[in-house]
Amino acid sequence: MLKIQGLETYYGESRVINGLDLSVNKKDIVCLIGRNGVGKSTTLKSIMGLVKTPKGSIMLDGQEIIRMKTYDRVKLGIGYVPQGRDIFPQMTVQENLELGLQPLGGKGKIPEYIGDLFPVLAKFSKRKGGDLSGGQQQQLAIARALVAEPKILILDEPTEGIQPSIIEDIGNAIKKINQWKGLTILIVEQYLDFVLKISDYIYMMEKGNIVLEGKTSELSAEEVQKKMTE
Repeated sequence: MLKIQGLETYYGESRVINGLDLSVNKKDIVCLIGRNGVGKSTTLKSIMGLVKTPKGSIMLDGQEIIRMKTYDRVKLGIGYVPQGRDIFPQMTVQENLELGLQPLGGKGKIPEYIGDLFPVLAKFSKRKGGDLSGGQQQQLAIARALVAEPKILILDEPTEGIQPSIIEDIGNAIKKINQWKGLTILIVEQYLDFVLKISDYIYMMEKGNIVLEGKTSELSAEEVQKKMTE
């Protein structure tokens, strides 16, 4: 589904990622973990074409996308929820969701399963996005990314600043959409309990490189936790 090879990413003249290899298999939930500042979010921005990537390959369904513009990558089927959510606070929940149809040329309609995944959004459809709680805004951001029915959903720190009950709701929604639609999902996350509960495969990053990887079921939670805190 998604295959990254030999990726180099720069901010200005500073190289942040050096020779990164990472794969996400179809229908898997893959988590990229690591401490702050190691290059996790930059990896997602590289996939989206938001930073300078002069070397390497990013393949989506066998198609090279590393030279494509961000909007063209979205049209190919990448749904992206950045850190901080980026909803439109003065627009209603319904209007925010309708913006998710833009990759389809603004055509089509919001899938019915969105209401099943996130019942609170149906309840507050006429409420302004800025009036929602942080957890509700995160649900809205994820739902908006799903509206165009992407091939792969990419989430950056979906649990950040969110209360535990909503984290559980978001985890359940991610598992459901993966099971219902066979959606491939890549998540950057630091909350290890969440990662261990929802992921099929884990990559751990340090200083722009992968230092540990494996099937979640085969990795030792204690070993992962130890490396996270070293």
